[in-house]
Amino acid sequence: MAKPWVEKAGATYRALLDQHNFIGKAYNLKFVPVGILLDEDGKLVRAVGSVNIDNDEFQSELTEWVTSGAIPKAWIDADKQSAPKALTAEEKEADARFQLAIVLLENDKKEAAIAELKKAFELDPENWLIRKQLWAIETPEAFYDGNVDYGWQKAQMAREKVALEASKK
Repeated sequence: MAKPWVEKAGATYRALLDQHNFIGKAYNLKFVPVGILLDEDGKLVRAVGSVNIDNDEFQSELTEWVTSGAIPKAWIDADKQSAPKALTAEEKEADARFQLAIVLLENDKKEAAIAELKKAFELDPENWLIRKQLWAIETPEAFYDGNVDYGWQKAQMAREKVALEASKK
């Protein structure tokens, strides 16, 4: 799903997409975008975490690293001991349903995939990967027709909060 944005950015670097969330799962990451920056030898050069290419400071650090090979001081000082975290039982089930949804989508079973993603979201409502995958499938116009509709996302989050609270009663 990230391919259109990588192409639009005119990226000239290799961008590996973790479609099945193997790395994200290992670090218990539940949000996007995530940046995992490796040098040519495969060594982690910046702590795994959120990235915002529109952030001037990050752009400057990234440019410094790419052009000189020198790792920016801010990256060196960052905690690189981001050890993998064990998933809870709910997170494990949510991930299993997320993985099943991917397989279902690959086999053109959209409605079944949506059902699995909804169950996964109920189990792990803080998981933005699940949430955004569901949103993109159910409401592609909020993601793929021009810019991402952040106003729609905010309104959807409010609707989901109400629905989750109602389901717990």
